[in-house]
Amino acid sequence: MGRPAKPLISRGSTVAASIEIIDTEGMDAFSLPRVAKHLNVSTSSLYHHFADRRELMTEVAKEIMLEAVVPGHPQGKDWVEWFVDLSLNYRDAILRHPNAALVLVQFLPRDILTSTYEKCARILDDAGVPAPLHVVILDGLEKLSLATTLTELMRQPVGSTEIFPNVDARRHPTLTRALATNRWSSRELFVVTIRGFLAGVVSGAPAVESST
Repeated sequence: MGRPAKPLISRGSTVAASIEIIDTEGMDAFSLPRVAKHLNVSTSSLYHHFADRRELMTEVAKEIMLEAVVPGHPQGKDWVEWFVDLSLNYRDAILRHPNAALVLVQFLPRDILTSTYEKCARILDDAGVPAPLHVVILDGLEKLSLATTLTELMRQPVGSTEIFPNVDARRHPTLTRALATNRWSSRELFVVTIRGFLAGVVSGAPAVESST
C-alpha cells in the first residue's frame, strides 16, 4: 500500500484536536491516546510531530494565546485605552477555553508574546511614556491579565459570578455592604483594574525616578 497523498495528521491538526477535546471533555479526558483516537491515527503517529505530551501542551497554550487579536496602532486614541482593549482581547481568548486554564498556568512560554511586547513598547514610546516604565507596564499587564482571568475561571462552582464566595452578612458585615453596593460586572472590574494599574504606574513615575 502506497503512502497517502497527504499526511494523515499535522502539528496544526493535532493542536486543534487537543483544544477541542479539552474544551468539550475537560483536562481529565485529555491524553495522547485520546487525541490519536480523535484523529483516527495511532498514538505513535503523534510522536512524529511532538516529542512528548509537554511539547503538545505548550503548543496548545500558544495557540490559545495567539487567538487574541492585537489592536491596530492607535491613531489619535488614548494609549491607555489601547492597552485596555489588548488586555480584554487576551481575557476573552482565555475565557473561550475555560477547561484549559491549567494548561496556560503550566505550559505557556513567555517568549510567545515577544513580538507583541515589541509593538507595545513602540506604542508606549510614541505616546511619550518614559522608557524606564515600559517593562513594569508590560510585565504588570501580563500578570494582571493572566492572574485575574485564570482566577475567575477557577472559581467554584465553575462559572460562578460571585466575586467573593461564601460571604456571611453576620461575620463579614463590611464586605457584605461593599458587595451590595458594587455595580460592576467581572468584565467591568477587569477594565477598572487595568486602568487603575496604568494610572498608578504613570502617576508614581516621579517618585520612582527620584529614588534612583
